[in-house]
Amino acid sequence: MVFSIVLIFSMTLAGGLLLRVLVRRTRPGTCDPLEWLDDFSAAAYRPMERLLDARDSAFLASQAGFEPSIARRLRRQRIGIFQSYLHGMIRDFHRLFGVARFVTVYASQDSGALAADLWRLRWSFYRCLIAIEARVAFSTIGLGAADVRGLRASLERMQLYTQRLLPAVEQVA
Repeated sequence: MVFSIVLIFSMTLAGGLLLRVLVRRTRPGTCDPLEWLDDFSAAAYRPMERLLDARDSAFLASQAGFEPSIARRLRRQRIGIFQSYLHGMIRDFHRLFGVARFVTVYASQDSGALAADLWRLRWSFYRCLIAIEARVAFSTIGLGAADVRGLRASLERMQLYTQRLLPAVEQVA
């Protein structure tokens, strides 16, 4: 008896939470992708370029009272911040890709060529992403540094490509 009451209560609670998540995701007007594109800038990811720079660790090592544990903690914190930036960059790339796919459907140009360009840009981004992840893994043990300029350039190319597609849709609409 008690078990069935607890089971019914937990199922009702889980159903309510699921419904809340679904309503939140389908709420109209949460974010217009084209408005987001106007505000987006890949330059927001420039600070990533210095986060894992070895010069900061070298400077820290030259200071009085330096202990290796301080450098390790700083490195862990910076890698965490770097990973946060990286997740944001991936999310923004997927948003750009989604907008570009949407625009490609309504473009007056040959959509086959546009789709091929999109997949090339996507592959380039993922190739750079894999290289960055490997470099970050090596940098955690002190071997080399991660250079994100290629990844950021790939994101900028996707942004420019998506922005160039927009006039084609605006002419149709």
